[in-house]
Amino acid sequence: MTEAMMAGVTLEPTPVSPTPPAPPAQGGCGVRARSGPWVYSAPAILSLATWVYVPMVATGVASLLDWDLITPARYVGVANYRRLLADHDFHRAIWQTGWYVLMMLPLATVVPLALAITLWLRPGRVSSLYRALLFLPVVLAPAANAVSWQFVLNPLQGITNTVLADLGLPGPGWLNDPSWAPVVIVAMTTGKIIGLNTLLFSASLSAIDQSTIEAARVDGATSWEIVRHVIAAQLIRPVALLGLLCVLLAGQWVFTNVALVTQGGPNGATDNVYYRLYTYAFTFFDTGTAAAAAVVITVGVAAGYVLVRLAIGRVRHADAPTAG
Repeated sequence: MTEAMMAGVTLEPTPVSPTPPAPPAQGGCGVRARSGPWVYSAPAILSLATWVYVPMVATGVASLLDWDLITPARYVGVANYRRLLADHDFHRAIWQTGWYVLMMLPLATVVPLALAITLWLRPGRVSSLYRALLFLPVVLAPAANAVSWQFVLNPLQGITNTVLADLGLPGPGWLNDPSWAPVVIVAMTTGKIIGLNTLLFSASLSAIDQSTIEAARVDGATSWEIVRHVIAAQLIRPVALLGLLCVLLAGQWVFTNVALVTQGGPNGATDNVYYRLYTYAFTFFDTGTAAAAAVVITVGVAAGYVLVRLAIGRVRHADAPTAG
């Protein structure tokens, strides 16, 4: 026995501090960690480059060529742009596209918003049935939709003119009259847009804070005041987004119906820039002018997007409360 044990003193072992973990290696593991996001994003980036940016560059190059898809291409510089800007049909197509935007903007925003709010305020089976009926044109094939409208608006045997004749009223040649044909194209197109946007607004309404509605009722607000100042005010962002999409895409939305039903007629009354581009490329086989039209349309859409976003930003800035 040692002297410490003999004295009755117990010696405790000295605590050993834990060994700190070794720092991570700065070699391949660090490089792999930094490159991981790029590896995961590579398929999306390659797909975007292949299907968007490469065709855009190819279109820009083709706009400088004289090419009919058969004979060898010949470089002509900006001659295609000069020819395009001097084309009266292209000028008319631009104005007609603007007319489509103005006609479809309230039908793509105000009408679906009103329908969605009305159905939301009256829940039940009837409301669900109306939503299904409104969404039905969205799933209808474009070709079937066009044939249905042609059958209904046939000037000789169509249901519409038959009913008007029974009432003693003259029935116009809907698709053959330059005054009525653009209106019919808008009606054919907005049937789908109204149904889809009503569904989108209905989804947005599900996120509305119910406490604000109850507070407005307690304060004595009328039903119209609640709809206007509480419900509709919380849907400003969806309205702005769908309005922006309408401004940018209205010409594309009507393209299918124009191509299937009127082919830009009568007398160019239903033409638009996208159908004019299609005509340059696949009717006249003027690939260079068609590519120049695509470049002009792309620049115009980008400029329109920037202007609309700036306008929305100014409105938000004006509506924001000032500090102090």
